[in-house]
Amino acid sequence: MSTSEEFSTTHEELITAAPDRVLAAFFDPAALSTWWLTTRSVTVAQPLGVYAVEWEPTPFRDEVLGPLGGAFHGTVMEHRPEREFFVADAYWLPPEGPPLGPMALEVTCQIEGPATRVQVRQSGHGTGDRWERYYGVIRPGWVTSLRALKSYLEAGPERVAPDTRATDKKPMARIPEISTPARAPGHARAPGRARRRS
Repeated sequence: MSTSEEFSTTHEELITAAPDRVLAAFFDPAALSTWWLTTRSVTVAQPLGVYAVEWEPTPFRDEVLGPLGGAFHGTVMEHRPEREFFVADAYWLPPEGPPLGPMALEVTCQIEGPATRVQVRQSGHGTGDRWERYYGVIRPGWVTSLRALKSYLEAGPERVAPDTRATDKKPMARIPEISTPARAPGHARAPGRARRRS
């Protein structure tokens, strides 16, 4: 009987924007569609709120996971404006095959002078090649996505405010850019992008 293994990936980015704008960009449908390339999203910035994002299936197939994209959803367990939020019981639902989860997504903000340091940590317990591959794909995915978030906020509107109502709009991040068959790392991580566009 195989033992469950912990998988996690943590990434940071320094963004010249106020922490409320940074956190709001994780909940605003228009922002998510721009920096995380989502196609739809329903996100509620309060405890027990839903956090669900979806991406179009990729035109290519990963050798382990099949098409990337799909959806990532969980429950907001903690939301502290201008500081952090925590999503638990999260799953990646790929376009094909069984879901991966449960996982957790933690996003924290810390002021550094005129900027905000945002840290994203995605973690979960599982076994097998699909878990390894998923985290192999989302590691570079989060790097690319946080850079896109930085560009969006530093060049974008003065304020991104989260919609407190459940909203259907656009989510699985820039996977096509970092995980094409020619570029996919040996131990790539999965979508959710995962968080990793996927």
